[in-house]
Amino acid sequence: MKRSLLFMLGLAPALAFAQNINSQVQVSSNAPQVLPASPKVLTDQNLSINSGNPAYYAAKKGNNGAVSFTEVGQTYYDLQTNGSIGRRIVLHPDGTVSVTWTTAPDAASGFPQRGSGYNYYNLTAWAMSAPNNVRVDNFRGGWPSIGTLADGSEFIMAHDATNGGFRITKNSAKGETDWSTGSAILQWPDNQRPIWNRAMANGNTLHVIANYSDSSSAGDPRVLTRSGVRGPMTYSRSLDGGVTWDKANILLPGYDSTVVTSGGGDNYAIDVKGNTVAIVCGGLADHVLLFKSTDNGETFTRMFPDSFVYAPMTNSKLITDTAACNDGALDVIIDNNGQVHAFWGVSRILNDDTTDTDGGWSFFPATSALAHWSEATNTSQVIAGVVDEKDPGVLNIEAGTWFTRTASQTIPNGLNNVARTGNTSLATMPSVGMDAQGRLFVVYSAPREFDLSIDAVNYRDVYIVYSTDNGVTWGAPQNLSQAQGIEDAFASVARVVDNNVHIVWQQDDIPGTNLQNNTSSQNHPIVTNAIVYAAFPVSEIINDQVGQGQGVGFGDRPEAKVFEVNQNYPNPFANESNVLVYMSQPGDLTLTITNMMGQQITKMNLGNYSVGNHTITIDGSNLAAGMYNYTLSTGANSITNQMMVH
Repeated sequence: MKRSLLFMLGLAPALAFAQNINSQVQVSSNAPQVLPASPKVLTDQNLSINSGNPAYYAAKKGNNGAVSFTEVGQTYYDLQTNGSIGRRIVLHPDGTVSVTWTTAPDAASGFPQRGSGYNYYNLTAWAMSAPNNVRVDNFRGGWPSIGTLADGSEFIMAHDATNGGFRITKNSAKGETDWSTGSAILQWPDNQRPIWNRAMANGNTLHVIANYSDSSSAGDPRVLTRSGVRGPMTYSRSLDGGVTWDKANILLPGYDSTVVTSGGGDNYAIDVKGNTVAIVCGGLADHVLLFKSTDNGETFTRMFPDSFVYAPMTNSKLITDTAACNDGALDVIIDNNGQVHAFWGVSRILNDDTTDTDGGWSFFPATSALAHWSEATNTSQVIAGVVDEKDPGVLNIEAGTWFTRTASQTIPNGLNNVARTGNTSLATMPSVGMDAQGRLFVVYSAPREFDLSIDAVNYRDVYIVYSTDNGVTWGAPQNLSQAQGIEDAFASVARVVDNNVHIVWQQDDIPGTNLQNNTSSQNHPIVTNAIVYAAFPVSEIINDQVGQGQGVGFGDRPEAKVFEVNQNYPNPFANESNVLVYMSQPGDLTLTITNMMGQQITKMNLGNYSVGNHTITIDGSNLAAGMYNYTLSTGANSITNQMMVH
């Protein structure tokens, strides 16, 4: 790793504290702009993950051309997380989908109207049409978690940025727009500001993790120290849907100064399955800690999916080799056997000078590795990274991609722009879902080679890896977003996977974010960001048919296929009914309607469709009442289903 990739890290954790991270070595105008794929990421003895997989992956042949997604919302506020993404999408048992995100309807200073965006897919259409950037809650909030309660109502829990603590906004049933926001909960006296929650429900039981304060800097009056930990992660529980809290802002057993120095914003994740609760937390120079409960949060057992030998880290600890740790972006899921799987981005730490006065150490944000740990085997391994599309063994990633602005809010010398989020690595922000068979699907964020902005920064795409054997082996990364000249980031996958993997993420015209990368030169001005949704067929993913997108020759493309995401709805219907489909390749789509005797009633060419999701409308106004078959076909591939007209 080049010395120019090194950064100083103060003792404050990652959070949104980009201003605390200073360049240790200035990047000169002739600094190398090609990043070698370093095998040291895998073979270093301090790396506690197995070295069976490469840190970079060869490109697969796959999709080509424009990809179609569904825009479900917009926002001017473009920072969806500092690290871990959390659950922003729910696939309901009937196939309907709810999504949320941090939104702002305008670029007003301070984003006073910031709050929780929302949309709902009812199998026919999305409830709110574009631009859909207005919050459903009535306070300046952010970082929403979404779920359902025992009575079928939905909740969105977000932090109150003005008063501290959190508020829960509910509707009467999924998809309804009668939202009502409750009063502040889980506040703390003396100006501490609990923030950045993650909430999941089991019936009427709400499990919540959060951070005590929006700062963990030593000496900040808002910072609370408990069990020797500054600004610690906390756990709360409500047994009545958030009305009362029998556990409020408590520390989990074993979460103390013997294992961690300070908490961090968004450096944690939670999953709930029945009475089992799994919580992971981490951060630069920290262990990956797992707290597991099998009695609905009454008691917890602590485990170490990844131990960092120097934790809890202080500047007095000499690290002459680049020791591997996590980057603070994690996710966790409980499988069908009650066993836990944890995921995190890998980073590296160096501290070769314990006499400096800034009290910091260095880290390598250009690390490219995503790790998985299985409770069943108590082993971990690298499962993904940046995809090597061009030069074998070399990752062509520009330096501005992993840099952020300086402490003085400027762009480092020799760079035209910067785009790093928090203290995350190149491959980061895992989000995991699982189907009924126990197959695991992990989406993550990584920059793409040669997809450059005008300021020589790589755009990020959304990638996916999968395992069909409970995490023992993993397929190679596949590019889901495949959009040239667009920043696709902050992807959240629905925990439940059916025949499709359902994902929501943010698209930006500029790499990075305004919130963390903009300077006085307006290198990243406030712009409209799209929130998009897509459903990808599981069969395409596990057959490695979702490819690397742009740059694949026409002759290399497989034949186009059409997949039904959901059956026509409404059904029965009188006038119109809609079918959501996924096209694996660009191609002409034909609709054929036959009666139950097999006689063709109508056949029409619907035109050429791009890769991705599309809503097909079936016109039944000229059909007599009765049962019919509809067939959607492209080339030799087709899907057929029944519909009823009344």
